[in-house]
Amino acid sequence: MKKYWLSFIIIILSIFSCLSAFENREVTARESTPARKKSKDASSELNIKIDEWMKLLYSEDPAIRTSAIISLLGLNIPAVYDSLIDVLKNSENDDVRISLIKAFGFAGDDRVLDSMIDLVTSENEAVRIASADALGNLKTEDAIEEMIDVLLNTRKPIESRILITGALAKTRSREAVEPLISLLESDNNGLRTAAHDALVEITKQSNGKAKSFWREWWDRNKVKTREQWLEDIVDKLEEGSKKLKAENSRLRNEVVENTIKILKTRKEKDDIRQLIDAIKSEYQEVRIFAAGELVNHKDPEVIKIFVDLTSDDDPEIRILAVNVLGDIGGVSELKYLISALQDKEIRVRESAARTLGKQGKKEVVYDLLSALSDPANIVVCAVAEALGELRVEEAIEPLINLFSNKDPKIKESAIVAIGKFQDKRAIDPLINSLKDEEERIRWYAADTLGKIRSKEAVSYLIKLLSDESARVRESTATALGQIGDESAVEPLISLLEDGDNRVAEKAADVLLSIECESFELLDSIVNALYAGKNHERAKKILEKQVNNYENVPEYAHALWQSKIRLAKLYYSLNNCQKAALLYEKLVVHFNDDIEIKNEFVHCLKKLKQYDKLLSHLSLWVENLSTDNHLWWKEIYEIVEIYFIEGAFDRVRALIDSFEKKSPFMGGPEFKSRFYDLKEKSMEAMLPQSTKS
Repeated sequence: MKKYWLSFIIIILSIFSCLSAFENREVTARESTPARKKSKDASSELNIKIDEWMKLLYSEDPAIRTSAIISLLGLNIPAVYDSLIDVLKNSENDDVRISLIKAFGFAGDDRVLDSMIDLVTSENEAVRIASADALGNLKTEDAIEEMIDVLLNTRKPIESRILITGALAKTRSREAVEPLISLLESDNNGLRTAAHDALVEITKQSNGKAKSFWREWWDRNKVKTREQWLEDIVDKLEEGSKKLKAENSRLRNEVVENTIKILKTRKEKDDIRQLIDAIKSEYQEVRIFAAGELVNHKDPEVIKIFVDLTSDDDPEIRILAVNVLGDIGGVSELKYLISALQDKEIRVRESAARTLGKQGKKEVVYDLLSALSDPANIVVCAVAEALGELRVEEAIEPLINLFSNKDPKIKESAIVAIGKFQDKRAIDPLINSLKDEEERIRWYAADTLGKIRSKEAVSYLIKLLSDESARVRESTATALGQIGDESAVEPLISLLEDGDNRVAEKAADVLLSIECESFELLDSIVNALYAGKNHERAKKILEKQVNNYENVPEYAHALWQSKIRLAKLYYSLNNCQKAALLYEKLVVHFNDDIEIKNEFVHCLKKLKQYDKLLSHLSLWVENLSTDNHLWWKEIYEIVEIYFIEGAFDRVRALIDSFEKKSPFMGGPEFKSRFYDLKEKSMEAMLPQSTKS
């Protein structure tokens, strides 16, 4: 540590030595050439250094930026000062501007006053805060006057005016007292509060927040008294004390940071001596870090350390020790975790209960049951959850008894725990809990009844679907889905139109999960999903319906209609593979339905199954009572595809075949086009010598 401070002091002395040297040279240059202006005021060597420092303004390291700014301000050269002001006004780099703001504020020079005032209304919050803080160091008459103008200017943003109250408080200016008093009746609560806080800081008085009290006090104290002079002295002592505390805090944080850094970078990772020593550190952060690192070392010495830490004075360390011993999971550590259930600190007892639950060792059940009488409700919640993890018979009745507890959190924890048992004894108490005034209790009660799959609760859960809470309705829908009773289908269909999207989505999901044995109910679900344009889910219900009733004769006619709807859904969802399989059956059953045939043709085209399509088209053309244009366009397009692919012999054979079966061939226009394709195919099949 001493070595660190010695190095730091040497660096600081070096910087000041450089600054002194450059200042002496600059003074000499000015004395010898008084007519020089701006950049000419400095020697060439100093100008080079100035350029270097100006570049360092844009370093990513804030310490380097600050050092560069201090160096430049220390030169006291007007041109340099003007350049820094220009950067402050025009730079787009807010980090640089903030560093400049802080440096100017530290210097207390009000030449930057106008810029600082402007920056208090910056869009960047950090810039606004830094500017207001710097303004607090500008304690000149002009600075106070301009800050008061901003404070009282109702056209300025409220956030900026609030920041100005803090800046004025920092100046301790008596001139600010009266304007601040005038703001105690502002319409904005934040501004009123900030004005009051600033008055307290400036005057060291506590006169409440009423404007009348402050006005009366100010009327009596406008003239400075001896007591006020004494108060100034006290203020200075307080300021010195604050600085000392801040410095001590900084040094403490530095020690902690460096110690942890050393522990992180230790060479021998398996050597735990440093970590064991660090456990004894006076700094909590170091001890917690060391304990966290030791977690990965499960040897007996480390386990003993954590056992000892369960009685440490620091509750944070005791909590950590409890959690680590729980992770180790040994039977020999149980007694220390059980002892922690009696710890004086609530958070330690809570951690011990949760840890015992995670371990799952049933021998601790009676200790946990005893802990249900803990005076801290948060501990009782943790114990209830732990008993739920253990799932032992002895815990069921005590947990059910907690349903009548006055604390909603305890009831909630008990209900969640009971859900892991799925015990029928909890059904009636849970049904009663569906009427609880607390939303979360109703929510978890419904959820637990679903996990138990209680048929007795279905009618009560259906009533709860109209609960005012969307979360309760959603949880209830989930529970009904888990129970899977068909009586819930119609109420759940109604829930598809719920005003809350999550509830409607949950109802749709649940309807998919219920195993309906009724064809009509499945139809109702499909119709509702269709109405809501929920085609993907409607498709799944139709698939279920078609699969379940494929071989049931009494539903044969209705099933064909379902197949049509399913095929059309596949078609609209662009699933031509599945659509084509259904349409192939449908075009046979509904031979006269042109729409079904058209959709089948579209699917086969999409799948490029031209042979199958041509086979169907040929059959349909043959079965036409009169020859007309129907299907010939599609036939021609397929034959043309074969031609493009170079299957000339096949093109010729197909056209000859069609001409024999249907000489009309779709009319003169199509017949001519077919002949043209045939002629081109025959020509393409001739030997090259014959063509020439």
